[in-house]
Amino acid sequence: MIKKLMLLLTLGIFIQGQGQESLSVFENLIGKSWYAEGAWGNGTKFKQEIVFEYDLGGTLVISNAKGFTNQEQTTYGARNHGIRKFHKESNTIEFWEFDVFGGVTKGTVKADGKDIIYTYAYGESVVTDYWEYVDDQTYNFTVGSYENGQWKQVYLKTQFKAENESRSNFVFDHQSLVVTNLMKTGDFYKEVFGFEEIPHPENKPGFRWFNMYGNSQLHLIKKDFAAFEKNKSMHLCLAVKDLERFIERLVSKNIDFYDWPGNKSAVTDRADGVKQIYIQDPEGYWIEVNTAKH
Repeated sequence: MIKKLMLLLTLGIFIQGQGQESLSVFENLIGKSWYAEGAWGNGTKFKQEIVFEYDLGGTLVISNAKGFTNQEQTTYGARNHGIRKFHKESNTIEFWEFDVFGGVTKGTVKADGKDIIYTYAYGESVVTDYWEYVDDQTYNFTVGSYENGQWKQVYLKTQFKAENESRSNFVFDHQSLVVTNLMKTGDFYKEVFGFEEIPHPENKPGFRWFNMYGNSQLHLIKKDFAAFEKNKSMHLCLAVKDLERFIERLVSKNIDFYDWPGNKSAVTDRADGVKQIYIQDPEGYWIEVNTAKH
């Protein structure tokens, strides 16, 4: 019985080692967070964050990816769950990617040195995702039509970089403002910016919470406090695609706006091409609205 158990354990260790060896092209990806941003050929944004890990004794590689989860690209969160599995009989690696929309993509993976090459059908086209090894922290990432070692068409070109382990991965959560007129100020942010009001987790009086973008929030807190000068250098900044349309909205609501020097009804042209204006809420807090792209 003991000999049989030792044989099974030895066999298990051997199988685990074989699984990891067959998936060894992923070894450099394991245990790191990989980030990339760019733009598709049609101008839409690409932003992805992927973590890879071994599973089932090293016989599978599992990937979990974050990305945009709506067509408007305003919500960022868990988007894909992937599986890579080696088939000994055919000596190939197959992969499956399940996405948040209910779709599944299936294809094959092959290695060219340290490069990782995914091939799969997308509609009537055959698409390649090419991870070109640069160093242990960087891969050039290209998506397109790839035949006989040549790119026929490129849909996306960017880089995946491994997150520096010494840097914490912070995400903006919320900004809080102390106000004296909770109803008037809250209505201002709801009506002017269209922020969605969300409940306070403890339903406490004296608070109004709003969802601004994705998971970022604005918290208004009613308190009596000593008046102080609301300096323009201390401001909340929001970006908008169509600044002219937003200005029309301000004019229709009789809300004044200024450029950075303080000229009324004027727009600042920043050196990098971004346009910006400044307005004040009912409490006197300054808000910058600009055309920066994110």
